[in-house]
Amino acid sequence: MFIHRYIIKPFIYTFFSGVIAGNLNAQTTIRLSLNEAIQRGKEENKLVGVFKTEESATLSDLDDARMGTLPRIVCNTTYQRFSNVTLYDGVWGKPRSIPKPPDANAWHAGLEASFNIYAGGRQGYVIRDHEHKAELAYINSKEQEGNIGLQVALQYLDLVRIYFQGKLISEQIERAKTRSENINALYVNGKVTKSDLLRADLLLSNALLSETTNVNDNSITNQKLNTLLDLDELIEIIPVDTNLLVLPASHELERLVEDFSGSHAVVKAGKNIEIQENRTKLARSFSLPAATLFAGYAFNYPNTLVLPPVAQTFAVGQVGVRLTYEISSLYQNKYKIRSASLRVTELKQQKEWIEDNVQQEARALLLKYNEAMHRMIVVRKSIEQAEANYKIQNTKYANQLSLLTDLLDADNLYQESRLNYIQANIAAIAIYYRLLFLTGKL
Repeated sequence: MFIHRYIIKPFIYTFFSGVIAGNLNAQTTIRLSLNEAIQRGKEENKLVGVFKTEESATLSDLDDARMGTLPRIVCNTTYQRFSNVTLYDGVWGKPRSIPKPPDANAWHAGLEASFNIYAGGRQGYVIRDHEHKAELAYINSKEQEGNIGLQVALQYLDLVRIYFQGKLISEQIERAKTRSENINALYVNGKVTKSDLLRADLLLSNALLSETTNVNDNSITNQKLNTLLDLDELIEIIPVDTNLLVLPASHELERLVEDFSGSHAVVKAGKNIEIQENRTKLARSFSLPAATLFAGYAFNYPNTLVLPPVAQTFAVGQVGVRLTYEISSLYQNKYKIRSASLRVTELKQQKEWIEDNVQQEARALLLKYNEAMHRMIVVRKSIEQAEANYKIQNTKYANQLSLLTDLLDADNLYQESRLNYIQANIAAIAIYYRLLFLTGKL
């Protein structure tokens, strides 16, 4: 089970009851399981919303790129009013003015259309570039969801840790109060010194201070979790998984680290390579010829197809194919293509480095998980020993056979061993969720 029987019995529905009783009426409490909290974080977190918006923007860019395959249609019209034409005799002789023939007016209204037949596959590469960007935005969005899910899990587990620490501190306070009352009775009877009474009161004060610190830590962690889940700051989150979290076996984590294909970092590195390879092909396309089909129909005034121009409107249409080849591209694109190819090599090397680092981090987390599991076994044994030692010292002190210092040390050791167990347990689960995020499974 998640919390060992040596620590405390489960109290799922009594999380911090009475800790903040003065403000409880002004707050709203909600009960969340760990999975519910993670799911809400993925759906409601504001930063996740930012990445979702960017994902939508890249899809709009993709739709815009696809529109580039459609014919381009242009409608244009112009009107001109000419002044008189000034004529000079000879080179720079006597000037004279005449109206522009056939008159001073001219206008044009037409419709033109063009369609790209071939341009080295350029438009296809542009579309694929935006497809890759949209896919990368989706990966970034999923990575951010996983990152928020991890942060939510860690804060939730911190609330669970604080919950059980609060229980242990409450027990220590009760022990300290009872001990202080007993020592006070012994002091009145003259069986102990004033120093023992002061030390007992000091330990009680320290325990009460720890309780205040624990309450404040709970409030801070709750606010952090509210921010991650986009909840009002006055809402108090009560974790219901205080006794239902089970530590997975080590072999389950070993299976996780066998496959890194879903790792967000590795997937992004692979997608960046695809983007750069496509851009290399796009750079090469500028060195290829282009063919464009065009057509148009227009009305013109005056009629300039004859000499002299005639004051009449004429309409004419045209259709044809335009072939272009930029000879300068043979030397202007040379280094662009080379640099794009080198960047592909660079990104492939970067991906290998990322894969190595992900594997190294996963192995380190697995070692730390096994270490936490082993620590829990050791601490479990130390709790038994510390509890037995405390009982012995408590009996010996009551019979005036030991010093108060020995009893207080035994109490602190007993408390510390139980706190260590909680921390080791929470740390192990936190490692599990970090490994889930690292392998892209959170």
